[in-house]
Amino acid sequence: MNPGKKLKRLFKNALNLTPFPVWYASDLNLSSLKRKINFYLFFSPSQRKTFSREKSFLDSGARLSDHLSFLFPYPFVFDYSNNRPEVHRDVTNGLLYVIHNGKRLYYNRKFRTETEVWDAYNGIALEQDKKSPHCYTDDIFNVRENDVVVDIGAAEGNFSLDVIDRAGKIYIVEPDIDWIEALNATFMPFKDKVHIINKYASDVDSGNFISLPGMLGADRVHFIKMDVGGAESRIIRSSAKLFEENPAVRLAVCTYHRKKDAEETEKILSDLGFKYSYTDGYMLYIFNNLTPPYFRKTLIRAHKGV
Repeated sequence: MNPGKKLKRLFKNALNLTPFPVWYASDLNLSSLKRKINFYLFFSPSQRKTFSREKSFLDSGARLSDHLSFLFPYPFVFDYSNNRPEVHRDVTNGLLYVIHNGKRLYYNRKFRTETEVWDAYNGIALEQDKKSPHCYTDDIFNVRENDVVVDIGAAEGNFSLDVIDRAGKIYIVEPDIDWIEALNATFMPFKDKVHIINKYASDVDSGNFISLPGMLGADRVHFIKMDVGGAESRIIRSSAKLFEENPAVRLAVCTYHRKKDAEETEKILSDLGFKYSYTDGYMLYIFNNLTPPYFRKTLIRAHKGV
């Protein structure tokens, strides 16, 4: 082996053995992250090819002052840089809201200024851009007329609000008590077909936890969206019987919160007979300790072909 190849192999082995944990919050840390990614990809030709689009954007387009351009390393993020939706205050409850696709989307009481609402709203808007790897649906994989929908990890409820006119019933699951008042305000016009559950979705029914079977009871279910910080695989695994009873169910499952989420979710879905595909692109989940290869598959869309 020539000296150059030997050195390259030594560096690759070092990268594989070193966890490189980092918490990215500042411009300095984002700059450090970019250097580490380039260092890793320099000694990993196959990964450099896989992530060539993302690497190119980080090198020439990402802005250290804009963490979203690292979180979603693609040019579309800048479409939202100057977006300033009109922010209103509801005089009946004091909550701030924006008009989202013709409907009021309320923010909880921790949001006190227009700027705070702008930042939050632009974050969810670009997250659900059709070019985003985090987009739950597309023109084919979507909620259908009169579907029963479960929105797990709803936060402000933008996904449920997007599908409310088509859905027959929606279960909105959000464990953060701060969001419940705002969710009730947002979905007041649709209260006859919306159930808001202030619990953690899990694999048990106890205290502050609720399982999918425990939530749905005898109800059918057609579409489930999961964005629950890494608990997705546990929820899916515990719902095998439910999926057997609902063979037409479609799942939009986040896979980026933990390094092994995508791998674990793939295996569970495959074992349960689901067909699946990933959205296009990757995320750099900068709010987590990142290790090589840094970029993570973001979201699986799964169905049984029924």
